[in-house]
Amino acid sequence: MALIKRDRENFWILNWLDEYMTGHKGFICGGCFKNIFNKEKVKDLDIFFENESDFDDAVQYFDSQTPGYDGDDVRDEKYHFHYENDNVKAYKHIETGVVIELCCKIFGKPEEILNKFDFTITKFAYYKEEVEDETGAVVKRQELPFETLEDEHFLEEIGIPETHIEYKILMDDAFFEHLHLKRIVIDKDIPFPMSTFERMLRYAKYGYFPCKETKMKIINALRDLTDEQVELSESLYDGMD
Repeated sequence: MALIKRDRENFWILNWLDEYMTGHKGFICGGCFKNIFNKEKVKDLDIFFENESDFDDAVQYFDSQTPGYDGDDVRDEKYHFHYENDNVKAYKHIETGVVIELCCKIFGKPEEILNKFDFTITKFAYYKEEVEDETGAVVKRQELPFETLEDEHFLEEIGIPETHIEYKILMDDAFFEHLHLKRIVIDKDIPFPMSTFERMLRYAKYGYFPCKETKMKIINALRDLTDEQVELSESLYDGMD
């Protein structure tokens, strides 16, 4: 199985997420898309970041929209602070009640984040990409020091391509197939077997069941755990999902 990239034009059902994507560089990944495409209520959105700096900027942006914020960049009140732990800082949207979880447990590009997820029905990302314009328009480089007139003319001719932001989708190529079949499938190694086992049981309550190969992968992974590892039950999803 592989990750495939798509334009947003055929995913109009995701347009409402744009409100939660503005003002920061984060992107949405994970189990919320299962609910969206099944037309079920979405309780929370997990937003990930490429680096800690982008996470900090997003925290500042959402903080500035909460009651009682007194910074110079204060904005209209749209969120309440919800909770915080080592892995997440969360806000609740006042109008809709949707919880926005800013994740700081792991950082990376959308592909890197999805490759750390266990089930194929959670491997879906909605992100922004800077795309070069097709018009061929350029932005002139200005106010740069030049030693000779030839250098200045040379840089003016080169120019810088104009760009714009487009929304993109990255997903497992079997996402919709497994979602339709309500099938739990693991296509990679299992770094946290007890966590995955417990999540499998939780998904079973919603009618999602593992294929035979996935059951064997989980069973074999659990067999290799020590008693201490079972007790610790470390999870990628603690505080996120």
